[in-house]
Amino acid sequence: MNLTSIAIKDFRCIQSLRLPIRGNAVIIGENNAGKSAVLDAVKIALGRRWGKSGNTGFNEYDFRTTLPGADSKQEVIEVTLGFAEKVAHEWPENITGSLLDITQTDPKTALNAIEMRVRCKFAEVTKSVEPEWQFLNSVGDPYAGKGARNQNLSSFFDYVPCFSMGAMRDASVEFGGRSRFWGSLLKSIDIDKAKSDDLEGKFAALNTELLAADPKLESIKNTLRSISNVIAIGAAGNVDVRAVPINLWDIISRSELIVQGKAADPWLPIGRHGNGVQSLAVMFLFRAYIENMLEETYTADSTPILTLEEPEAHLHPQACRALWESVVTLPGQKIITTHSPYFVQNVPLKDLIILRRGAEGPKGYRIEQIFSTKLSNAAGLNAVVTKYPALLSYDEIQGVLTCQGVLEEATFRELLMCFVDPQNATENHAALRKLKDESINFVGDDEIGRLESWAKRIRGEIFFARKWILCEGQSEYAILGAIGEKLGVPLDAYGISVIDYQNNGSSGAFATLARAFGFEWAMICDGDQGGDDHIAQLLSKRFLPQQISDRVVQLPKGQDLEQYLIGSTFRPLMVAAIHELDGSVPDTDADLLAFAADHKEETAVRLARNIRLSGSDITIPPKFTELFKNLGEIA
Repeated sequence: MNLTSIAIKDFRCIQSLRLPIRGNAVIIGENNAGKSAVLDAVKIALGRRWGKSGNTGFNEYDFRTTLPGADSKQEVIEVTLGFAEKVAHEWPENITGSLLDITQTDPKTALNAIEMRVRCKFAEVTKSVEPEWQFLNSVGDPYAGKGARNQNLSSFFDYVPCFSMGAMRDASVEFGGRSRFWGSLLKSIDIDKAKSDDLEGKFAALNTELLAADPKLESIKNTLRSISNVIAIGAAGNVDVRAVPINLWDIISRSELIVQGKAADPWLPIGRHGNGVQSLAVMFLFRAYIENMLEETYTADSTPILTLEEPEAHLHPQACRALWESVVTLPGQKIITTHSPYFVQNVPLKDLIILRRGAEGPKGYRIEQIFSTKLSNAAGLNAVVTKYPALLSYDEIQGVLTCQGVLEEATFRELLMCFVDPQNATENHAALRKLKDESINFVGDDEIGRLESWAKRIRGEIFFARKWILCEGQSEYAILGAIGEKLGVPLDAYGISVIDYQNNGSSGAFATLARAFGFEWAMICDGDQGGDDHIAQLLSKRFLPQQISDRVVQLPKGQDLEQYLIGSTFRPLMVAAIHELDGSVPDTDADLLAFAADHKEETAVRLARNIRLSGSDITIPPKFTELFKNLGEIA
């Protein structure tokens, strides 16, 4: 079974958060944005074993107490996990049969789904936190009767076992005999009794041979026999020295991993290697542990859910980029948090989730392709939905209209006309308007495919930024950093990424991506036909004229970047940059522009240096000042 949604309320820093999950999920965001809270919520929700007592995972610090005087005892934590089929009859009969009491089946699509919720509140009588696990029906209410009985539902957790790996990975601990991964694997070793007795006999003989190798050992042993005389008070036993453990488990439990880096390197215990190798070794140990547990404990129909915190810890950038291929081949579904732009570089765009902390707690952003809203049924609604089968679907039981694309104005108006009754028109019209506004965030597979290819070079960096500046090419890219410094907005310190979209995609593609992921952005483009085309791309992506006016700076008509710079307060700096490259270039506009057109990047790099070296009284050309105003960084 695949996890398809995570909904969390009032858990730690999270007030209300819903994340749709499509396959794997890689969660990024600033510190304290709620990434670890999401992982822990999933672990706690799936960590319950029905009918077993003890620590259920929640404690008093999990309650969100953000308001002055707030009392955690009055709050209720909710974590709801949704599981659903992608195609009809995807789940095997073992699952559908044993979980029939808690399964929702869509009457139209025949798709099965299960929704599980854990609620936790403070119990005044016992002065403790008491969670309650429930399974919900199609209208969101807990099942009653047989479907609610704990003892009948333990098999659900066997089908979705949850395994977790934290960010703090100490190989010296994880490869110890008592660790949860290594220790469990060692304990799973099963040697038949005849072989075990034979081996222990050989170990005892080896121990005797070692002790006989030096007479001093026997002398020491004779002296230590006094211990037995004192303890036994007349009925003395004996003592012995074991240079080699004789018990088979004692030997197995002391097994250690040794690693040879290169063919000529010495073999060293894992704890003697660097942090990067240790971290990587623990991750592969995690894989071996999961595979062993699935084989030994769970059914063939079990789909593990793995929560991984910063799998890239301590790794070299190239190793981080390669790590995704290792992670994605782990069994089951992966929910991952990361701080590495190198790791993110190879993650599919659809798998990325960005968490941002706002006034009402963390909010998640991702590329959405499905949008839905609660909507009353009405005469004519099904006719409109039937008219657009690839775009619209309506669930009459739950009263949910789903849109898989952009809801165009004409279709939107057809839907509005279904609700003319004054009693329900206002509410339903508002829901449809909200659905239409949300649907403009739709990014099609073709555009995602182009971005996957175009933007791989810069993709890791830009998703960890706060804001984006879109520009046409490398020349703008080179000088914008210097201009930002002069304006008191150093780009790196302010978390601003510059995207030269002509080399990595298109203005429309990145603006759409910024909208989907909730990035603030501004754009600068030439005043020529190319710049007009780039603005037209934004209009084609359903950005309103006012939105474009608020975000886009276009150079004066007919001017490209070099023409604008030559005619601006940067002219002396521009001339100096060109003369550094070729001192014979005449100091006329035509000659300077001709040279700059043939040496764009080289000229821009030297101009950027000259800007940085100039005095504090330098005047920034107004179009660049306007750009940073549009970005919200200067007044």
